[in-house]
Amino acid sequence: MDYSNSTSLNDLRMMKLKAVTDKCQISRSTIYDKLDSKSKRYDPEFPKPRKLGQNSVAWIEEEVNTWIRTRLT
Repeated sequence: MDYSNSTSLNDLRMMKLKAVTDKCQISRSTIYDKLDSKSKRYDPEFPKPRKLGQNSVAWIEEEVNTWIRTRLT
């Protein structure tokens, strides 16, 4: 596999849900609404969580930061 365009693993930081809610200043339910294509709050640009284990997900910090930056401009 070619990972030349991906973030270096040394720079990759994962964020759990609590960190995402704190950083984005939105609630847990709003985050999951933004991920649900059936919701009126759906945002196709909102970063998708990555599965870490059977019952654990996290977001890539740089994707969250990029999403926030796009909202500021």
